[in-house]
Amino acid sequence: MNTKVAIEIGKNYVKIAEGSFSGGIHVNKFAEEHLKDNIIINDMKLEPNLFYETLGNIFLKNSFPKNNITFVLSGISNMIIRELVVPYLNEDKTFNLITFEAKQYFPTSIENYVIDYKQLKVFNEGKTKKQKILLVALPKSLVEDIVTVTKKLGFKVKKIDIEPNTISKLVALERRVRKDKDKELIMIVNIVRSYITVVILNEDEIVLSKTFPNYDLERMFSEEEGAEAYIEYFYTYTINEIVENISKFYEFYKSREQDSKSLSKVYLMGEVCQHIDISDVLRTKINAEMVLLTELQSINKKIILTKNEVCNYSTTISGLI
Repeated sequence: MNTKVAIEIGKNYVKIAEGSFSGGIHVNKFAEEHLKDNIIINDMKLEPNLFYETLGNIFLKNSFPKNNITFVLSGISNMIIRELVVPYLNEDKTFNLITFEAKQYFPTSIENYVIDYKQLKVFNEGKTKKQKILLVALPKSLVEDIVTVTKKLGFKVKKIDIEPNTISKLVALERRVRKDKDKELIMIVNIVRSYITVVILNEDEIVLSKTFPNYDLERMFSEEEGAEAYIEYFYTYTINEIVENISKFYEFYKSREQDSKSLSKVYLMGEVCQHIDISDVLRTKINAEMVLLTELQSINKKIILTKNEVCNYSTTISGLI
């Protein structure tokens, strides 16, 4: 099988998984590095020297191959993901049109972003042929910094992907393996130590996504804040804040898609899920089945991963698909 390397970059960490994908996921090995200083600055650019040094050291210590690499950018709160309906045109004309349409969604100049799109469906509205597309935009400086550093390291990068997309592919694969219904409206909630990413999918296609920074979660994981009094504070305040953000996001989605089907399942994943389960609290706000992904049935049966490994590396593993 063709060996792949997935590199997940977060605000102050790098996680790497080596493996392959052929129907199921095969994982060879993992590595990670958490740093005191931030690698990603203001969700806009990398700290190139720190990134170069960190990535180079991890590859040297663990002998990861330098080809067939996918980057997964995680926790980027100013990334733009929007569903648009536009006239049906050829690829070049569609791209020019969405570039023009996208201006209303950008907090700064559109020239500062790399734009891509995915066609979701084509349909007729009266006599007009239209298409529903998913617009994705990343800060250009972030992408350029990754390209510059990886060239210096001699890496062969296959693609730069985003967390909402890769975890959606992982959950879609997991749903197929579990034989879940395929035409459902679902939500993915990825809870990590410094952010929460929420993705809503209709029939396994992303329709809306948002990342919420959470500094209380980040403080919980720091050594100086690991006291019992802070953990108690976390349970009494931070869980409610997380649930409130998730439920408000879902209400926003429903206000946009008033004819949408009801949410059937919420998949909870990420490193925080091995420590806390927000299912009961979230169920009071969202009437849906809660599924805690602390075990991945899509992993090759010969590979035994601990609950800690699944929760900690689920986003990284998703980059192998």
